Amino acid sequence: MNLQRTEPDRLIKIREVLRMCGLSRSALYAHVKKQQFPAPVKLSTHSSAWVSSEVLAWVQAQIGRRDSDTTG
Repeated sequence: MNLQRTEPDRLIKIREVLRMCGLSRSALYAHVKKQQFPAPVKLSTHSSAWVSSEVLAWVQAQIGRRDSDTTG
């Protein structure tokens, strides 16, 4: 049996999200509002976090868009 080991999803706070994606806080929330960035998971009344794999997938998609851009 060949089981693939992957890191399980974890919830990350905004400071780490901003570090990973390079956006400002206001730009991040604008992207979320336009559904152009993964929405956070509400943890409590005053706390939210993001799913790490969703943020990483967004970063990878941005790289893919850059790499497929033929305008040069």
